[in-house]
Amino acid sequence: MMVGGRKSFDRVAEIYDDTRGLPPDIMTSILEAMDTVLDKRRRVLDAGTGTGRFSHPLQERGFDVLGVDISMRMLEKARAKGTAC
Repeated sequence: MMVGGRKSFDRVAEIYDDTRGLPPDIMTSILEAMDTVLDKRRRVLDAGTGTGRFSHPLQERGFDVLGVDISMRMLEKARAKGTAC
């Protein structure tokens, strides 16, 4: 699907997490780094949130995250994880 002249990720939503996963120790390191630079008192905008693979764990860490994406199918996956979008 073309959206705004760009391809939407709708067609890969079902397999996206399986093909873009990071090893748990790397994901933990990334989240810890984000935890040190983001302010929990402010809302975080995750533009291009996709399936919420960063938004959801940040929300679990106490961040107020709003995820947005052009792909409705990716957002459905994010919401199924409990991501606010």
